[in-house]
Amino acid sequence: MNRLCVYISLSMSILLVSFPSKTIAQTTTGLTPTGVKTNMNLATSAASAPDHKVLLQYLKASGLLKQASTKTQYTVFAPTDAAFSELPEADRRELLLPSSKQKLIKLLAYHVVKGRITSDQLQDGQTLTNLTGDILLIHKQGNDITIEDGRGGVGDIIQSDIRTTNGIVYSINRVLQHIVE
Repeated sequence: MNRLCVYISLSMSILLVSFPSKTIAQTTTGLTPTGVKTNMNLATSAASAPDHKVLLQYLKASGLLKQASTKTQYTVFAPTDAAFSELPEADRRELLLPSSKQKLIKLLAYHVVKGRITSDQLQDGQTLTNLTGDILLIHKQGNDITIEDGRGGVGDIIQSDIRTTNGIVYSINRVLQHIVE
């Protein structure tokens, strides 16, 4: 049980993503490979997250905020605030309840893959195993990359290759598999 908690804690810490808005270009028509280096770990980067405030709030509620400064390398598919706003308001509020902490941790871990994977390493049809043990499917056509969850939901990667000292971050426009049992 302790091993599982540590594993999930490390996975969740990586989701603590933020990037200065001046540094990253974003488009709505395809991927913007940024290659931006934050020169900070995920935890330190979090303070300036213009598009990931909800994610930061969930990390705090899950108790995983401090874990975001580990040295272990992860790839994070970080939903934007707009992505979280697509969830029903009642579900968003429920995730903040202490009684929903494990559900929240699972939801966040679903967006994390162990290892440092850049967009040039992603291939069309490639599968990635996230920290919950589920499969994410990559679709890549030219400069456009999407990620499909286990229920067939597809999110667009709108910012790629954001390099922190302990991982690679992709900003996505969808919360993956938001119904977590």
